[in-house]
Amino acid sequence: MAASDVSTDSTHEKRAPGASRLAFDRSGRGEPLVLLHGQGFSRRSWDPVIPLLAEHRDVINVDLPGHGESPRQPKGTGSAPHDLAVAVAELMDELGLPTAHIAGNSSGGWVALELGRLQRARSVTAISPAGLWRRRAPRHIGLGMRQARLNARIVHRLFPHAPKTRLTRALAASQVSGHPFQVPYGPARDTIAAMAEAPGFRETLRALVKTRFTGGADITVPVTVAFGTRDRVLLPLVSRRRKELPPQTRWVKLRGLGHVPMFDDPGTTAELVLSMKG
Repeated sequence: MAASDVSTDSTHEKRAPGASRLAFDRSGRGEPLVLLHGQGFSRRSWDPVIPLLAEHRDVINVDLPGHGESPRQPKGTGSAPHDLAVAVAELMDELGLPTAHIAGNSSGGWVALELGRLQRARSVTAISPAGLWRRRAPRHIGLGMRQARLNARIVHRLFPHAPKTRLTRALAASQVSGHPFQVPYGPARDTIAAMAEAPGFRETLRALVKTRFTGGADITVPVTVAFGTRDRVLLPLVSRRRKELPPQTRWVKLRGLGHVPMFDDPGTTAELVLSMKG
């Protein structure tokens, strides 16, 4: 096993100022695993499963360009999922990782598939991945994301520490969780803050909805695509086409889970990610 395959310790590491363009946390030891969040979210969306994953993997949890603590894409650089994948590949180069296991949620799942196309993945786990639509995103996705952004900005400005009650958390998480009344305070608060503050939200969403994932035949490593049976964002008839996925793709149903299953069942989500071998 190459030296870059195993981290040297199990303590948390964060990006040093000016050291990398993308913000990230790193923890655990084992084979490298890169985690990618969805549109309008941040790396905090993976927090519920990090302790479980770090027991077995060297986990690099990344803020995609224009989200969380990562700046927008440089001027003249695109913001489509392929462009974001190139940015993540550059971070992997900085960390001395030619390849890693890649797991992504929602638009991060699409970015994970793109990293597979770039030959930077040992395996790909795409959880509720965007991009599996016919030509461009169904209209309700763009409209829903823009409404979620507006709602988050209003709530975050008026009530920066919301939502503290089970009812307000359920309202905030109703679209992304299969069990919104069970979402803990921390993930709900972080989701609202990330959605409200993402500096690159507009350009990444604009690029996301205009295209779709293609070229999956270029991916040669194991691929798992998983959707929760309570996913209310990416509906089966319009957002889950298999045509562009590589022939070795494994399709998994996550019973009772929503669009962001890390919130609903961290254990099942971690098992899914750790089941991938490359």
